[in-house]
Amino acid sequence: MDLGGILLPILALTLGVATSVYFTVLWWQCRGSSEHAKGLLFWAIGLFLMFWFQVPAILIGFGKTITVTDFNFFFALTFPITFLALILFYFGILRISWVSLSMKSKNLFFGWLGLAIFFFSYQFIVNKGIISTYLLPLGGNILFYLPIRLIIVFAVIKLLSQPGIRTPSGIFGVICILGEMALGAARNIFVIKNVLRYPPQFWYIVLSGSKFFFTTQTLSVILLTLGFFFLHRAFHRQLKSI
Repeated sequence: MDLGGILLPILALTLGVATSVYFTVLWWQCRGSSEHAKGLLFWAIGLFLMFWFQVPAILIGFGKTITVTDFNFFFALTFPITFLALILFYFGILRISWVSLSMKSKNLFFGWLGLAIFFFSYQFIVNKGIISTYLLPLGGNILFYLPIRLIIVFAVIKLLSQPGIRTPSGIFGVICILGEMALGAARNIFVIKNVLRYPPQFWYIVLSGSKFFFTTQTLSVILLTLGFFFLHRAFHRQLKSI
């Protein structure tokens, strides 16, 4: 039994669940009263969806053997779910910072999002959730995961232009989110680089045998949790000062 491989994912899961519940309670108390509350709800749902990746890490840490079918379907399902979580994080940042996109930016973003929905839906309808080609791991990472991470990076950096966010809490929150985006991009590049080493049906071997992947995924959940919590504090103080 790998204690390190168990405790770190459990810590991430606990922090993530606690913060998701906390944001949901805050949203419920302030629902309908502010864009800030709606942003918290987006973050709460996004964090909940991100918990999925901690499940296999904990099971593997306990020594459970995961079959090809289970692992293959799990990650085929997790691809669109995690992408949706990133989209919700972005929506939450826009809501909580009162930023509105131009009509051109909205059209480009939602056109690209529609393409992503078609792409992931096609994979499940045609391949029935089974990864049988390189299209899902490669296309998903190159066309959708890396771009949404870059979009979030630019949005978070832009937050620092707001004086109320240039506080210790706000700066720490931004650093945590940027750190997660860097780790996430590194994982995406890791998958792109290594997936071609195996037939597409067995690409999960790249992940199941990689401590780098699961460790950075766990750290990502922790960084997101801390980042969103401290950003919320910074924006909340800014609201109270208005």
